[in-house]
Amino acid sequence: MSVNKFFIGHSNNGKIRYQSSSGGIGTELIKYLLSTTDYNTTITFVFDKEKCGYVPKFIHRFEEMNICGSIYQDIDLVSYIRQNYVQIKDGVVITCMPCQVKTIRLFLKKKNIKNFIISFACSGQTILEGTWCYYKFMNIDKHDVACIQYRGNGWPSGIQVKLNNGHKIYRDNYSEPWRTIHQSRLYRPKRCLMCKEPMSFNADISLADPWLKEYKKSDAIGNTLFVINTERGASILSVLRKKNIVSVIQASYQDYKISQEPNISAKDNCKNHKYLNQLLGSVAKEKCWYKKIVTSSLSMLKIHVQFISLLQRFI
Repeated sequence: MSVNKFFIGHSNNGKIRYQSSSGGIGTELIKYLLSTTDYNTTITFVFDKEKCGYVPKFIHRFEEMNICGSIYQDIDLVSYIRQNYVQIKDGVVITCMPCQVKTIRLFLKKKNIKNFIISFACSGQTILEGTWCYYKFMNIDKHDVACIQYRGNGWPSGIQVKLNNGHKIYRDNYSEPWRTIHQSRLYRPKRCLMCKEPMSFNADISLADPWLKEYKKSDAIGNTLFVINTERGASILSVLRKKNIVSVIQASYQDYKISQEPNISAKDNCKNHKYLNQLLGSVAKEKCWYKKIVTSSLSMLKIHVQFISLLQRFI
């Protein structure tokens, strides 16, 4: 039964709230659910230095959780779950992209595995090569990277790169060169170019950043704008509030619409940009001469962004 109630809130645990990408509501949900008898498994994401990217991992204790904020990297969670579901003990708590919710839910249902799914607002994922491009524009050798964290440690925070020699590099959220890399659409999976789902209302709970004037002006730690989509989600939130694990206020669809307006508009206009996105999908291939030229430098990639902006007006 669909509920769709909107809230804004945060974890009452200062450390969890600070380390999470925005408020820690998702982390507190996982922590509580793992403490119950119904759920004994979840997925965390750990940085693999050899792959220079994040990989999923089933865990069975919250103490194993790697709280690392948002991960701006495309991860094939569906394949990972299909190949490793035997590691699931009792029920499982999954955090995934909007486009993955229905597929994962259906698979777990077929395997008769109880599940609680948390999703989040998504403006399009970035393949790992996009992060490698970021390193290139920042004059960082990817083999020197000990870890990268895209969000977390305050709000809205930003990209944090730790090198093998201990040196740390920080850039504000959605600043250059990440902004141009994302806007170029050359490092997105093809499915993201045609996706019309900014947030999944099929998950039990959906999370987002509260990009609202009052929060952007005064919040430096983090809050979560979230949607309760199921009775099960509403029941869990009720427990978290009664136990004083989270602080929550009522919000509205209008708050969500204002907060996520650029993302919602981009998804709504996806159909109008069908031919442009098909073109971008074809030139986004790694060996394409056009991609090699425009990704050779940040200034060239900015020209590409201006070019597709003009095309978008006419196509």
